[in-house]
Amino acid sequence: MQVTERPHEPPRWAQWGVLLASVMLIWHSLGNHALFPPDEGRYAAVSGWMAEHGNWLQPVLRDHLHVTKPPLTYWAQAVSIRYFGHEDLSPRLPSAIASTLTLLTLFVFARRTSGALVAMLAVGLLAVMPLFQIIGRLAITDPMLTAWWWMALCSAWFAISSGRRHVGWIAAFWASSALVGLTKGPLVFAPITIVAVWLALAGRLRDVRLLMPVLGLPLAIAPLGFVAYGYWITDPVRSIEVWKFEFVDRFTGVSFHDPWWLLFMVFIAGFFPATSMLTLPWFNMTLSRAWGYLRAGDQRALLLVAVILPLLGFSILSRKSPTYILPLAPPLAMLVAGMLARWVDGSMADAPAGIKPPDVRHTTAIAMTGVGVLLPTAAIVLILKGLAPAWATGWTLLWLTLPVVPAMIATWIMVAWWSMRERRLSALGVYFAAMVFVWIGFHHAEDVAMNVMGARPVAQAVAAETRPIVVYRLRNLTIDWYLGRWLNAVEDSEELQVWIDAHPDGVVLTSDSDLAQLRLKAPNLSSRLEGRQEFDAWPLKKIVFCDVVR
Repeated sequence: MQVTERPHEPPRWAQWGVLLASVMLIWHSLGNHALFPPDEGRYAAVSGWMAEHGNWLQPVLRDHLHVTKPPLTYWAQAVSIRYFGHEDLSPRLPSAIASTLTLLTLFVFARRTSGALVAMLAVGLLAVMPLFQIIGRLAITDPMLTAWWWMALCSAWFAISSGRRHVGWIAAFWASSALVGLTKGPLVFAPITIVAVWLALAGRLRDVRLLMPVLGLPLAIAPLGFVAYGYWITDPVRSIEVWKFEFVDRFTGVSFHDPWWLLFMVFIAGFFPATSMLTLPWFNMTLSRAWGYLRAGDQRALLLVAVILPLLGFSILSRKSPTYILPLAPPLAMLVAGMLARWVDGSMADAPAGIKPPDVRHTTAIAMTGVGVLLPTAAIVLILKGLAPAWATGWTLLWLTLPVVPAMIATWIMVAWWSMRERRLSALGVYFAAMVFVWIGFHHAEDVAMNVMGARPVAQAVAAETRPIVVYRLRNLTIDWYLGRWLNAVEDSEELQVWIDAHPDGVVLTSDSDLAQLRLKAPNLSSRLEGRQEFDAWPLKKIVFCDVVR
């Protein structure tokens, strides 16, 4: 396969330095703060139960079959918990490994197909994206999903670009697709759909046969089908109920409806600075040229489809989560890296007619200046008005926002140096180093905040409680994780009334907001609850211990 020749390849120490710094950011301070509710706590608690009881086929949450997701994430976390103990790092370990694998796969794929300069720039861009840096470290499904998804697309490119049936890459594609399915169910179809649309746009849909889908797709679906059947025979009623909620309601909006534009806003903010460097129709090129790029059938077209198609697809869903679009990060990083490489080596000057190269220096500098001014200013205002969170005493909140200032300065250095082609790569290096500093500061802020708002003190208080205790509408499974056992839980006021009548000397654990709602909707019931102790909780609420009074 031909690799794009670039006359200005970066030195090896720079390539490996960027790669090592990018991987380091994933692992830095990973186990130094408590798990975030609700998602990290839920996954960790279910995985902890699996590790303790050894039931690997039936995930359980508070004594009920938990079938919202396939079990691969739980398996990985349970193995980690078994070997490394009941620590905050253990459930996060599979996610950190998966994010590291994503970075390494991106580096190798980009280096092999587009050269070392694109590889270095792509890894650097991916590492400092907020969505990748935040979600990629959490003990949830999406970091693993992103790794398998990206590996499938890379395998598909090698398999199809070879022009023949390459058994190794075909096997890698379908194995990665199967892992996608075992991580997030119906998305098993995502990689082959992206590849098929890419080929169809190029008028080469027949080439999908090079992946042997007639054989590969059933094999990729089979593990997921086996798991789904196991869930169903264990508890068919609950399985159907949960699957209807997860798959039907997300499309129809029966239970909820998020605005269609939500993921586009997450895309812009979550993939910064890459989104400030995009080459866009209307702004940088004509629509006809953009359409031509999509239909070119080359690697850039595949990367474009891998970004655009899932973004549109997920936006159709009635229920949207910012984590859904994490798999878009690697192809987006590589797309933007290819554009930056042309700036660095000077070939951007040879851009064809109809294309206006994006002004990456000014758009990035303006956006970063907004962040660099807004965050410290907001911190000062909150402190002076006495609205700073309880964990940020004194001027702590301001100090935690200051790491963004060097990044702001670095963008203006980039503006000053950009006119000198030989300094462009150095300017990008200064900006990358400043963003690494920003994320190290962010990790420190995580540690400071979650040392106060984490659920460990709550779990310790529950463990010390001698009276019967129930959780009312508090979806914070991090308490159960730290406690090492399931808490009794009720979801509505009627169930709470029954529990209080049966336990007149009991304790109710709830949030301040749910307690306030209970006082409005059921004043007679709430009059039997007397607040005794409060704990700060993530993000900005309190967990309240209420004694039952007669």
